[in-house]
Amino acid sequence: MITTKNLSNYLIECLEKKSQAQLPSNTIPDFSLSDAYSIAVEIKEKREKKEEKVAGIKVGFTNKTIWDKYSVNSPIFGFMYSSTVLNKDQSFVPEKFLEPKFEPEIFFKLSKKPRSEMSDMDLISCCNSFGIGVELVQSIYEGWTFTLPDTVAGFGLHGQYKILQEMAIPSEQIARLEIINDLKNFHLTLGKNNTVLEQGNSKNILEESPLAALRSYTKFCEKNSDWLILNAPITTGTITDAYDISKSDIFSFELDRLVKNKFVVKF
Repeated sequence: MITTKNLSNYLIECLEKKSQAQLPSNTIPDFSLSDAYSIAVEIKEKREKKEEKVAGIKVGFTNKTIWDKYSVNSPIFGFMYSSTVLNKDQSFVPEKFLEPKFEPEIFFKLSKKPRSEMSDMDLISCCNSFGIGVELVQSIYEGWTFTLPDTVAGFGLHGQYKILQEMAIPSEQIARLEIINDLKNFHLTLGKNNTVLEQGNSKNILEESPLAALRSYTKFCEKNSDWLILNAPITTGTITDAYDISKSDIFSFELDRLVKNKFVVKF
């Protein structure tokens, strides 16, 4: 029988054995978001004992255009690990995960503690870099069907993350203002196997920009100080919907501002 006492071990076993899990919300009475974040911390502690170090934060469900599809209504936060944040020479391994999907995401790296009431200028001034990356998301729950607390307990749906391009935050105020403006007004075209899947844009992220996702994380950390991570990627949620990954798929995407490169990711 699954209880809050054995849930963290159960979920870790499902992840490692690539087996689908029962929904905690179906098996544990009144399973809450607070319960789920407690389980996430338990899982972190267990993974750290296996020498997996926290290497970033995944901010999920910031794209409000997909809330109805996944029956959610707010962002979530999850830990990323030294075993899940890939370096430039490592490749994604979708076969390790159940129902993997592809997400293009902006990330930030904080250099000092921010405050949620800060202006965008002050908030971005707390970062030493930002950039674009890809998250492989996964669900141990069949068919990507769950409640919000289930997703938090289920590793924040995080599988792997890879930085594709990282850029320093400039010291000049004019240059920072330009970045803030670009973060609020960019468009992204996502393709798969030479077919356009979707046109996403900055306003998909909490109806504002990736900075709004960073602000939501900051606000979360003000109540949960152990979650504040510096000098590591803080993702800001998918700019488009998440798309299924199959062997030999080739995804590509490009932005109309911020970066000039076209990014190609092969599986």
